[in-house]
Amino acid sequence: MVKSRVEAARIRQYERYGKEICNSRVSYDILQKTSPLTKEQQKKIHQLSPKKDWSNRTQIKVIRLARTISDLEGKTAITDQSIWEAVNLH
Repeated sequence: MVKSRVEAARIRQYERYGKEICNSRVSYDILQKTSPLTKEQQKKIHQLSPKKDWSNRTQIKVIRLARTISDLEGKTAITDQSIWEAVNLH
């Protein structure tokens, strides 16, 4: 079951980016264009950053992780739940 979820997530990523590349490797510009955060999601991450002492690089890692979590769940957009899960995992 896990293997099939990962394979499906990778296919979604390849289709989204138009080539065999995963969320961890795609440029941040392309990630933003293909999977934009809502204003509320952006606000939450920016509010958490100083509290958790996150750099911009760390914020991007959290967003990439949230995108991957959403892919594993079969979601086309980054969900609020995946953001919170990524925050808690980081």
